[in-house]
This record gives sequence, C-alpha cells and structure tokens, in this order.
Amino acid sequence: MPTLTVERDTEILIDNQLRNLGWDNDPHSKDRNVYQQRVKTEEQKKKLKGKRPDYILYESHTNNPIAVIEAKKPGQNIREAIEQGRRYAERIDAPIVFATDGIFTKTLHIKVNKPLKINGEELDELVRESLALQYLSTSEVNTLDKKVIKSRGELISIFDTVNDLLREEGMQQGLERFTEFSNILFLKVLSEIEDGKELIGEKSRINNAYRWNYFKNKKGLELLSYVSDTVLKWFAKEYNDENIFQPLQIKHPDNLKEIINLLDDLQLTDINADVKGDAFEYFIRSYSASNPSDLGEIFTPRHVVKTMVKLLNPEIGETIYDPFCGTGGMLIVAYKHLISNMPRNERNLEFLKNKTIYGADITKASNIAKMNMILAGDGHSNIVRQDSLANPIDNKFDIVITNMPFAQKTRYGDKYTVPNRSGDIVCPQHCFRALKPGGRMAIIVPDGFLSNTNQKAYENVRRYLTENANLKSIISLPRGAFEPYNRAKASILYFTDVKKSKTKNYFWFFTVKNDGYTLDKKREKIEGPNDLELVLSENNLEDQKLQYLMSLGIDKIDFDKVKSNNYALNAVSYREFLYNISSKYKTIPLGDIFELSGKDKIGNLTDAPIMSITMAQGLIDQNEKFNKRIASKNISKYKKVYKNELVVGFPIDEGVLGFQTKYPYAAVSPAYTIWKLKKKDINVIFLGLLLRSYKMREIYKMTMQGSVDRRRSIPKDIFLKIRIPIPPMEVQNEIVKKQNEIDDALNQIKISEQIIAEKLDNLWNE
Repeated sequence: MPTLTVERDTEILIDNQLRNLGWDNDPHSKDRNVYQQRVKTEEQKKKLKGKRPDYILYESHTNNPIAVIEAKKPGQNIREAIEQGRRYAERIDAPIVFATDGIFTKTLHIKVNKPLKINGEELDELVRESLALQYLSTSEVNTLDKKVIKSRGELISIFDTVNDLLREEGMQQGLERFTEFSNILFLKVLSEIEDGKELIGEKSRINNAYRWNYFKNKKGLELLSYVSDTVLKWFAKEYNDENIFQPLQIKHPDNLKEIINLLDDLQLTDINADVKGDAFEYFIRSYSASNPSDLGEIFTPRHVVKTMVKLLNPEIGETIYDPFCGTGGMLIVAYKHLISNMPRNERNLEFLKNKTIYGADITKASNIAKMNMILAGDGHSNIVRQDSLANPIDNKFDIVITNMPFAQKTRYGDKYTVPNRSGDIVCPQHCFRALKPGGRMAIIVPDGFLSNTNQKAYENVRRYLTENANLKSIISLPRGAFEPYNRAKASILYFTDVKKSKTKNYFWFFTVKNDGYTLDKKREKIEGPNDLELVLSENNLEDQKLQYLMSLGIDKIDFDKVKSNNYALNAVSYREFLYNISSKYKTIPLGDIFELSGKDKIGNLTDAPIMSITMAQGLIDQNEKFNKRIASKNISKYKKVYKNELVVGFPIDEGVLGFQTKYPYAAVSPAYTIWKLKKKDINVIFLGLLLRSYKMREIYKMTMQGSVDRRRSIPKDIFLKIRIPIPPMEVQNEIVKKQNEIDDALNQIKISEQIIAEKLDNLWNE
C-alpha cells in the first residue's frame, strides 16, 4: 500500500499491531484492555472534559491506564501528535504516550519527559502489555538478560579462535570460514529458540534429536558424522533446501568439538525478547564492522533500512525483492514490518513465509541470508545464489528494496535498455525491470549517480527511470552513514507507480545531516530528533514555505528544470539561494571573475574534505621545499600557476610544490584546477581571503558532489554561478590591511618563540 490517505488507514494498522501484540479491544471480552475513543471509568471521562483520545491501553483487569495512543492524521506532524497525546495522558495519569501513523512511531514518558528506550535504542513501535508495564516508572528498559548481553559480546572473540581452527582445515580466510562458523552458530541459536518455545508451552517443529543439547556431548567421528550426515541432512529435508544445509567442511572432529565447547556456555537468546534471531544478525554485523572486507558487502544501518521499509510500507499480498541482498538485512526488516502489521491468520502466514520474500546474491552470503530469514521466522525459500545482473527479471515484484553494490563492473550490461559495463548504471535498471506496473522501489545509489554529467549513460538511465516512474523523493544520507565499512556518500531514491506513470511536476530532496548517530567509526547514538524523522513524519510539505523547508534541508525540485539539466538529480544544481545572495554590496558570479586557465580543461574542481583555495600573489623563493618534493628540476609533469591565478584542490601543503624565483610561475600537482583571473579591478589578496572565508566554505560544502572523499567536486557550471559580494576598493584594502597586521603579529610571535627556544637551549651550553 502506498502513502496513508485517511485516518482510518492508520487505525487499521494500529488495530492489527495491537492484536498481534496480545492486546484485547473486544467490547464483549472480560479481558478487554484497549479502549478506543472512550475511557474505562466515569472519573476519567470527567477529567478529559469531553476530549477523546484515539486509544487508551489499560493494565489488564484494572482501571489503571498505561498509555495513550494518538493516531497521527495524514498531514499532521508527529510532534504535534505527541503533544496532543501528552495532554490526554496527563489528565488521566497515564505515564506513556505513543504517537503513530501505523508506520512511523514516536514515544514519550511524561513523568521524565523522555522517549522510551529499549536495550539502549529509542523505541519505535507499539509493545505488548508485559513490556509496557516495565515502563511505568522508567523510560529505559533492558529486555535482554545480562548473560545474553555478555554472550553476544563474546562471539567475536570466539570467532577469532575458530578462525585459527578453520585455517588448519584449509579453508580460505573471509567468507568461507565465516560461513562454516555461521552454520554451527545457526544450530546453536535455533536450538535455543526451540527450547524456549517449549518452556512457554508452544510446540516446536524441530525434534530434540536434531538440537544442540542432544548432539553437543558426542565426541570424535561420531560427533562429526552426526552433525553433518544426520542433523544438517534433516534440516535440508525439513526446509527443502540442500544448498544451505550442506555437510560441514570440517574434517577433524577435535576442531568441531572445540567450536561446540566454545559456544556451549553462551546464552544467545532471551525467552522474554520478541525477536529471537537477533543474536545471529548481531554477530554478522559486529564481525563485519571489524572486518569490513571479508564479506564483501556494506551493511546498511538498521535505522536507514527501517526508513526505507516505512516509506515503501509493504502490505501482505505484495512481493518484495532485493537483488543484492547480502546477508538479508533489508529483507528481514521488511518481513518484521509485515508480520507486525498484517492480520495473523493461516493464509497470511503461509503467503508471508513462502510467497513474499525474494532475494539474490552473487556470493555465499545468500546462504547466510537464508539462515537469517529462518531465525527471523522464515521466508528463506526464494533467496538464491546468482548474479542478478546476468538474470534480468520482468514484471514480477510489487516492491524492490536494495543497497546496490557500488562501482562494480558487469559483462551483462547489453541485456538492459541503457547498456554499459558499469554496475552503477545497470543495477538500477535491473531493479526497475523486475517491478510490476504500479510497483514501488527504494534503492540506495552512490551520489555520483545523481550528478554525473560526464558520461551520457548516466543521463540516459536517469531519464529512463524518471520518465517511466514517479520519483517521489531523494534522501541524501550524510557522509559517514556507512561507517565503519567505508565513507561512501550515497542517497536513497524512492519511486512509485513504476511503468505506469512518470515523475510529476516536482520531487522532494531531503538532505540528511543528522541521521541520529555520530558520523565516525563508532556510530554512537545521538539523543534527540534527527533528520530521518522529517522524511517519515512530514506529509504536509506542500503547505510549508520553501524558505522554511530549505532551513530543514528539504528542497522542492522542479522536474522541468531537471529535464533541461541533463536529468541531474542533485539538489544543489537547483538551489537558487546560492546565486541570489543578499548583501549591501554589489554581487557578481564567479564566472565574471574567473575562467579556466590555459589548457586546463578539467570540468570539475577536485576537492578534499576541506577545500583548499589559494591565490598566487607573487613569486616566492621556496627552493628548499621545492627540491624536497621533486627528484629533479624537470617540472613538465606539473601544472604551471602564474601570478593572480586561483588554485583549487587538495590541501595546499600537500600539493603545491613551490615557487622558483627564476621561473615566472609555480609548479603544482596535476590534481589542482587552475582558474585565470579576468577581472582586473579587484584586490587579489582580498579575493583570496574571501574565497577561503567560513561563509564560502559552507557554500562549497553545499555544492560538493561525489561519493568518495578524494573524488568529491564542485561541477564547473555551479562554481561559476556562485555569487560573491564585491565591496568598494577601500573596503577591500582595509580588510587586507587588517589581515597583514595579523600576519605581522603572528610572524613576530614566531620570532619571539624562536628566540626563547634558543635561550632555553643555550642554558646547557653556558
């Protein structure tokens, strides 16, 4: 189902979620603990003074309200819904507020004025009564047993030992060893899950003879034979999948016994936790974070995946496909979304487990994805190991969700509408082609895909997608969102009405600066609102002023302008405020000041994390520095920078090789772009200061494009349009004079520091 359109849509989702969580909204039931649009007692009714909360959750068999649920109406801000729920909750003394549109949920504990947290993460869904009761006096709950937390933390160190054992078996480092260990870990986790079911009176589908506690005490060849030839063969038959449940590659029984002993003391699942397979996925992500190259995939942060799933909002009956599924993280989140929101009857469960989830991966990671799905509740049967690009699919799926592999090459590009050897061009086409008419797609692409105008194929594929589907929004993720795997800069493209429509008059571009986590390798949680909430909670964007939206990092992109601009999808090309600055002085575009120098035909300005700009103001004697940087005086491989030219590129102390007094120019790295000054009535030193000013650096950051730090750039056409204020010459000269005074003072400080250092050194010589 696409975006919710009426409040009743929200209520249907909330009703299903509450029912699946064990809440009772039946007016005729003696166990009723949910009241909709009414309260349980006359006293509470009087306190509300005619107001009617959407839902009130009660402690069973009491009149004690636990929580108020405010159903967010289409177009209503989630924060407004929270505040409305707070007012109701305070009147009837309910400690908890949920505000939700059935997809995006925020919480508040009114006694401490904080959102609810579970196991250190902010809660983003409704919960069952037993868990809600734990929040009565606190906003933070840990549902995991301390031993479970400790055990999960020990998995990585255990694998370090296992890694050595599997090396003895002749297995290759990386995916081969990891997969072998995952097979054994899977048996451990699944056995714990099934043992837990029996403890609470549920029936297990797995006989005790195939569980961990039955075979763990066996020894020698009997153990090896039993696990490989009995347990795994039984799983292959039970789950109808011989590819995933193959005999172990381990040949030495003692190695298998040691691995089993290492895992045996761990407790990896918690009987009280709703999700039992998290330990397996936790290990996969933790291992990959410390060994990012071993599995050959970039893990998409869970909160980003949840955002994509909530945008797509899959319904039971729809099919979901990830052609580059890796270990299955996106498919698992989609599966959990469905099982939370759908009516849980036999027909729906059967469809969910066998006819909903589809995935493919070129590596053995597809087997791990299958195991991951089984532990999540199943849905593994339609995940295959294959090169998706070699196997185009036509009109089969309702939804595609994926993080496509970046910068891959393929020999199968000629199978697609826009043929190319670049996977960045072919992968989106594979996804698009696989969708049924009317389908939806959320795909993560490298930022270069949005803006590359040097290769015609990029323009052609962007035209193909936007002219044959409705591009609803682009969510630009911050650099660092994929740490610790890499620092790729990427964006989510969200399409609807695939093959039935085209992009309308405009689309929304969200620039996410704060995704809720620090943008370093640790990726620690940041308290408070984040920009991804805007993507999900703002349905009334059309009613907001564009200036206000831009202050939030939201752009409304006119599609007619996109069509006349090589179908470039980056927001910066359409940000008129960069070119219409306000100043009490005359403003002129950089294109009136500079032109490319000589034979420098580089189209983009190569950039580093912080742009370095310098004006060559004169010829400076730097022979010593120059000679250290190059082996000879042959500078034919370098670019020449003449007086009054602009140098743009990597930090200046890494690239400029020095000025020679006997040459009328400087020799600089070819990584630089050189711009010639064509406007004469300007103080060159002032211009250099202005171009390196804080305000200009902020503008550069807003205009940079590209997915990798060292390849980020400002397109030439955008650079030349940026306007700068040019005050009268006396103002320019006064600024330069002040800067010279600062430089002189700093030089004097350096001289004084050197004199003091020499005097201190001489204390030992006198």
